Amino acid sequence: MNIARFVVLGTLDQISPASGYDIICELDKKMISRWTNVKKGSIYHALKTLNKGGQIRETKRVKKGLFPTMTLYEITDEGREEFDDMQAEAFLGLYPYYFGFKLALKFNVRRSAAEIIEYANKAIQVIYAQIAAMDAYLSSLPAVDPRLKSDAFYIEHDKMLLREEKRWIQMAVERITTG
Repeated sequence: MNIARFVVLGTLDQISPASGYDIICELDKKMISRWTNVKKGSIYHALKTLNKGGQIRETKRVKKGLFPTMTLYEITDEGREEFDDMQAEAFLGLYPYYFGFKLALKFNVRRSAAEIIEYANKAIQVIYAQIAAMDAYLSSLPAVDPRLKSDAFYIEHDKMLLREEKRWIQMAVERITTG
C-alpha cells in the first residue's frame, strides 16, 4: 500500500475540497507522523499522481496576494473506491504492520460501527494467526544455535506488540459499541 496515497485520499474524503497545504495541516492535527513516515513532498507527489489517475480532480485555483497559487482538489468516485480498498487492507493491520487498524479508523467516514466491528474481528484473527505462526517457528528451533536464541528474543517482542495491538483493537470496539 502506498501510505501517501492513502492519507491524501482519506483526508480529501473528510475535508474535500482541500489544497496540499490543507492536507498537510490536517495530517499534523491527526498526528499521523507518529505512525507513518510520510514527507510533505510525498503528499504533493501523491496529489499529482492521483490527479493524473483520476482518483482526485482539481476544483479551482486560488491566488491570494503574493502567495503562490493554491490548487484545491476533491476526491472522485474512483478515488473513494481506491480509498475504501486501502482502508479495508489497513483495518486488517496489513499496513502499517501494527497501526493499520488505527490509521484506517482515523480516516473513517463511511464505514458503519457494524462494519468496523467486523474488520476488528478479522484483524484479531490475523493477529492470532501471526502469533501462532511465530510460536510454531519458535518451537521448531534447535536449542544449540545461539543466533537462533537471538531471533527468539526479537520474535517474543513482536508477539508482545501483536498482543497489545489486539488489546487496543478490542478497546476501540468497546468504545464504538458503547458510544
